[in-house]
Amino acid sequence: MRYATFASIILLAFTARAMSQQKVTFHVTSVSQADATDYCTKCNATRFTVEGYTQNKDGGVKYVLECVEVIPGESNHKSVACFRVHAHTDYGARIFTDSVAFGSSSQSDPVVIDYSIKSEKELKK
Repeated sequence: MRYATFASIILLAFTARAMSQQKVTFHVTSVSQADATDYCTKCNATRFTVEGYTQNKDGGVKYVLECVEVIPGESNHKSVACFRVHAHTDYGARIFTDSVAFGSSSQSDPVVIDYSIKSEKELKK
């Protein structure tokens, strides 16, 4: 019974996330990366920071995004990767409540994770 309840909660969370997404064109204006030495001690982690915006007829939103890519130092842990983007380029993206997903959501190895939204600011037309 406990597992059925847990499974129902997980299913509801994924359903709510899918319903809260907004498909947009995301224009990347800046990309930087740095070692994420604060992230873990037995891994190689790189923090990617992406700046960009979405635009529609009423205005737009400027975003600062962050993703930490991890290559574990131990073989029994999984790697996670960040979707690679480049400045001065448009990408199809899905905007969620607290993250932005680029590309398609496929089960790959390494797992490609979403970018966290660090800040967002309205752009007036």
